[in-house]
Amino acid sequence: MSAPFIEHRGVVRRIEGGKAIVAMETGGCSACGHVSACGVGKMAGDRPATLLTVPLEAGVAVGDVVTVGLPAAGLSASAVLGYLFPAIAMLLGAALAAAFDGRDGVTALGAMGGFLAALILARFAVALAPRLMPAPRLVPIRTPSSPISIQEFHHD
Repeated sequence: MSAPFIEHRGVVRRIEGGKAIVAMETGGCSACGHVSACGVGKMAGDRPATLLTVPLEAGVAVGDVVTVGLPAAGLSASAVLGYLFPAIAMLLGAALAAAFDGRDGVTALGAMGGFLAALILARFAVALAPRLMPAPRLVPIRTPSSPISIQEFHHD
């Protein structure tokens, strides 16, 4: 049994230096089963396709329809490092600064310091443990379940 993957379809636009530039669909990802009610999918709406740079897999060529997959655990770790950790550090920095000197300016500086410290620590954590931010995997679709054309993915 393998770990759950979040997958999204796209079309390879170009290949540069061992990386594939993939035009991604702008709808929901269907990972949670709420595609029609997905807030992210609704916000994406009619926007142009997003271009994503992904490590190139063997046998992938320009124009291929592919699936870009990311382990769900990797997305959770990214969310914690990118959103939760900086928010908590910002609140902690503000609380420490307020305890040290109760002025509003010092409290704001403490909040900014905590936020910046969290970003720096997260950067070091990813450098020391690259598994915290796994690279997406590119999988060619040999026989797509529904026909898709390159024209469906537009990017301006």
